[in-house]
Amino acid sequence: MKFNIIYAVGLLLLISSCKKEEELRYDNEHSAMNVWLGTDLQLRDSLVYNYAYKSLNNFDTIKFSARLTGLLSDQDREFQLKAISGDLDRVKEGQHYVFPKYILKANTYGGIFTILIKRSGDFKSKEAKVVFGISENEHFKKGAVEQSVMKVLLKEEFSKPANWDLDPFPYTRLSSFFGGYSNVKFQFITTVIGRTPTFRVRTNGTAVPPDEVSHTQALYWQSRCKLELSKYNSEHIGEPLKDGDEVIVFP
Repeated sequence: MKFNIIYAVGLLLLISSCKKEEELRYDNEHSAMNVWLGTDLQLRDSLVYNYAYKSLNNFDTIKFSARLTGLLSDQDREFQLKAISGDLDRVKEGQHYVFPKYILKANTYGGIFTILIKRSGDFKSKEAKVVFGISENEHFKKGAVEQSVMKVLLKEEFSKPANWDLDPFPYTRLSSFFGGYSNVKFQFITTVIGRTPTFRVRTNGTAVPPDEVSHTQALYWQSRCKLELSKYNSEHIGEPLKDGDEVIVFP
């Protein structure tokens, strides 16, 4: 009787051990990948991508975070994204966005990755939405529900900064540095200086970043814009930079 009890206990322990080993092996082979927009631990599942506030370069990036749920691996593993919903008849892979190759490095839990956004004029009259998520493969399943989708709204909507023509002391209006406003000029400035011209220029006192810049900084950006405009026009003889019929100039 005693022998039978010992045998039964041993058999149960063996079964339990085998089951745990199978679970561990399964977790290692089929880990889950959580994704969210941004580069920090604040979980964001949506953003608005406004082409009007982006440079005129052919490509831009949206950054996202990816985090492993499961066991580490001593090998690099590839994971993939796909568009899972939204206005997929209007937002198309290759035409509006590109997925580079995503690799989770060996013995790491996650990292920061990018989706490439292509310059487009397709969303001037009507915005469009696309929802990205994990495309399950032999390495990864999608993660927790609240960390499995990334919603991006694409649009192109300009808005003239309120301080372009008027800004009270101790600030100086943006038109003092960049001249009259136009949408093309706005994007040209963004491309040249690497940020949208929605800041305030403090003429007196110390500028408080990121929403304020010094008068000296604004003068430097003005000079950069004039040089880049001259370069553009010299490369496009007879076709200077315009917004409609208006030739772009800087004071």
